[in-house]
Amino acid sequence: FNLRQADIASSKALELEPELAEAHVARGLAVSLSKRFDEAEVEFETALRLDPKLYEASLLFARARLSQGKFEEAIKLLERSALIRPESFETFGFMGQALVAVGRIEEAKVAYQKQVHLIDQHLDLNPEDSRALILGATANANIHDEERAVDFAKRAITVDPDDPMLLYNVACTFAIIGRTDDALDALEHSVEKGWGDPAWIEHDSDLDSIRESPRYKALVQAM
Repeated sequence: FNLRQADIASSKALELEPELAEAHVARGLAVSLSKRFDEAEVEFETALRLDPKLYEASLLFARARLSQGKFEEAIKLLERSALIRPESFETFGFMGQALVAVGRIEEAKVAYQKQVHLIDQHLDLNPEDSRALILGATANANIHDEERAVDFAKRAITVDPDDPMLLYNVACTFAIIGRTDDALDALEHSVEKGWGDPAWIEHDSDLDSIRESPRYKALVQAM
């Protein structure tokens, strides 16, 4: 993901359409990925003011809050996202992650179970959707269905073996189920392929089991 190109393109889009909510979302995403979270907050809030029902505005604002470790704010935004688009399995994955981070474990399980259900429905119609497959892997891992989690991860890798985001989620899946070496291998492979968001990694509860590993610490320090 080219941050400079995103910065330029989103700035231009906002210049051309200053009253378009989607332009503010694009700008918010670009600056949040560059860790300019104060600017991102202004853009996302403007987008939500212009179009309170714009799903991407609340979802991507929540993702930025997760990157900052502002989990309670993320939860509120994700609750809004779920009302706008209740069929979106991405919302419930982020919700589970945020709930785990604040210790609301039973609520997190409900969110992950909802995510698994939605992903299963989606894959009935789109069995080769790598995004759904890998999020299904992490969701099944979080509800302690290790067999399905590994199966989903393998299917996702078969579809798209070199996607850095997918490989990052493979690492999360293996970390959740306690396969430390596999998790670290996947995380290293993800970074080699271009993944590089240390703020997100720092606040991602899925990786908690590998944080004390020297390999993990060396990888994050080098990012």
